[in-house]
Amino acid sequence: MRTVTIIIPTYNRLQDLLLTLPQVVAIMDENCELIVFDQSNSYAPEEYQQQLDGILGRVNARYVHCRIPSLPLAWNTAAKLATGEIVLFLDDDIDIHDNLIDIHRQHYEEKPDIVGVAGAYYAGSENRPWIPSERNGRAVTLAGVNCSFRRQVFLDAGSVSSFIKPFAPIDWEIAEHVSDHFGRLAVGADARVFHRAPAEGGCENQAARGIDWYYGSYHNHILWALHRRYPQKLIHFPRHFYVLMKYCLPGRQLLLTKAYWTGAVIRALKDAGRTYRQDGKKRRHDTITDSDAYRIVAQYQHQSS
Repeated sequence: MRTVTIIIPTYNRLQDLLLTLPQVVAIMDENCELIVFDQSNSYAPEEYQQQLDGILGRVNARYVHCRIPSLPLAWNTAAKLATGEIVLFLDDDIDIHDNLIDIHRQHYEEKPDIVGVAGAYYAGSENRPWIPSERNGRAVTLAGVNCSFRRQVFLDAGSVSSFIKPFAPIDWEIAEHVSDHFGRLAVGADARVFHRAPAEGGCENQAARGIDWYYGSYHNHILWALHRRYPQKLIHFPRHFYVLMKYCLPGRQLLLTKAYWTGAVIRALKDAGRTYRQDGKKRRHDTITDSDAYRIVAQYQHQSS
């Protein structure tokens, strides 16, 4: 049976995490491990250590606290700490109704050529899930709420560490990068979770949009476009422009303000170009190397029932 490391980044969302963890633990077996990568600035372990011990005490798990709040750095660093053949990334605010781990495993068993599985989720009606876009049998998008990769492929590809909050479009970027350079991502329409998507904590959802949200999103989209090599720069541009117009335009009231154009659009163009040059015009996928920046605060081992 393939070994799986489940990675759950979390940021200032303890109550949601405590709802999600028991559901993950319930489907874990001796060939699984769990890494919770907590980047909360309100971290206070003494307030909930007993609850965590009760939830995680019978599975292979590590609880890591990091003082650098960055989703791509959390993904990259946790994957480096992982021991499983497969790394399964889940959000801290999901509900699980099936054995999600085994469903991901089954995709690798049935399709040995794939390098990852792009899972599905729903946030409203279960009959209207978000399912990754597919082209020629490959997933061309994925959602970070529920996705998996062969660990070595993810370590080689990595997530763009220069992306800034709200970290959009971290998941779509890595789907494109992996598909272009490493192999096929399977569409995991059967690997489905419910995404509770609270308004606070995490990377901020769309309900929290303001000028800073648009600035960060544009910065990351522009950096993503700059990272592409030719001819991908030209091939992907029409679709990329469509995504920006569909998902990243504000309402008319904000769109027509000077603050939006100077504080989001022009600022993002300048800063993304500066970041690209500072990174040596390369796509960086760094991990956290400062040992003082994160530490394992609790560790648990599997116990048979």
